Amino acid sequence: MRPLWLVLLTAVVAGSLVVPAGPSGAQALGDLVDDLGRVRAGLDAANAQLMTTREQRVVLQGQIAEVGIQIDGLRSRITAAQSEIDRLVAEREEIRRTVRARALVLYQQRRPAGPTVTLDFDSPMDLARRQVLGRAAARDDEDARVRLGAASDALAAARDELAAERSRLESQEAELAARRRQLDDLDARIRSQQAELDTRARDLQQRIQAAIAAGIIAAGGPSLVGPTALTAAQMAAWWRSVGYGGYSVSVPIETLAQIYVSEGNAEGVRGDLAFAQAVVETGGFRYTNPGNNFAGMGWCDSCSNGRRFPTPTDGVRAQIQHLRNYGDPASRAARLAYPPSPYWYAPTSLDPAVAAANFDSFFAKGWALTWNQMGRGNWATDPGYAQKVLTVYGRMVAFATGS
Repeated sequence: MRPLWLVLLTAVVAGSLVVPAGPSGAQALGDLVDDLGRVRAGLDAANAQLMTTREQRVVLQGQIAEVGIQIDGLRSRITAAQSEIDRLVAEREEIRRTVRARALVLYQQRRPAGPTVTLDFDSPMDLARRQVLGRAAARDDEDARVRLGAASDALAAARDELAAERSRLESQEAELAARRRQLDDLDARIRSQQAELDTRARDLQQRIQAAIAAGIIAAGGPSLVGPTALTAAQMAAWWRSVGYGGYSVSVPIETLAQIYVSEGNAEGVRGDLAFAQAVVETGGFRYTNPGNNFAGMGWCDSCSNGRRFPTPTDGVRAQIQHLRNYGDPASRAARLAYPPSPYWYAPTSLDPAVAAANFDSFFAKGWALTWNQMGRGNWATDPGYAQKVLTVYGRMVAFATGS
């Protein structure tokens, strides 16, 4: 007898759309899907623009901080330059005072043995000493003149450097003011973009809910959130049984499967279904470029490349957290087991605050409560995306139970 969990899992692997009877019903469904796809594409673009603006804000904040550091350095150098000028002025005045004092004594005494000693001019010894002291005074005067000139030159250079530093300070302060104005503009742009995105997202969500209520879109099927049913060993064994070639992950399949279980359990997301999604996206983990991208994250119909993650855990974590955002309308960064992946939610700055803000403001939060609602713009544009993932998952369940 099959266990109850397997009966329930097998029962929920089903289609995602209910097509009304008749050609007109099918046409109505096609028109709705096409219209929702166009609106969703516009929302994707608006969300990308908002994320880019937030990244620009972080870069600008870094530039403002850098300019602030430069300004602090300039102010310190200006203070030091002013102190040096004060010292040089005092030194020059001291030299001048000494020269003036000696000149005054020489003038008053006429024949000094020193600055304050009067000599006897009638003595031959006195005459000789006066000549020696006169020559010494001349040397002192020359030395004072040299020192005075050097002090004056140093003072002039210090004043020139002070003027240059003040000029640089004025320029940096003007740059700081300009960047702060740019930051204010970015803040206003973020508020405007967020408000517009919220309004458009609400309108689209109301239309989707109306379509579900009318039976046009089915809401059944396995949920994105919830406990993981299959074990890592069961998933890895199924993968080996299929015989996928060209495995391109840096860890064994058993380790990768366990990462899906661990990350899924940490965030309350179905890790086994996320593993099935990765199998669909990568051809059984054959195509994971750029590095450790297991769920086509960052790829689009017109993109030449996807997002890169440094480790397998980072790649799985970004996938699991994004699934949480799709499957839980109340998801918030503060409620995650791990901070939102900066490699997905803040790829330019890798700033944790930006990643948290982008996680919390994701416009499609709660838009795919079940896997039947994935695809057609939710994660992928392929209208058959959900069924592909659920088909792989059904095979994993069947293998695990031997059915």
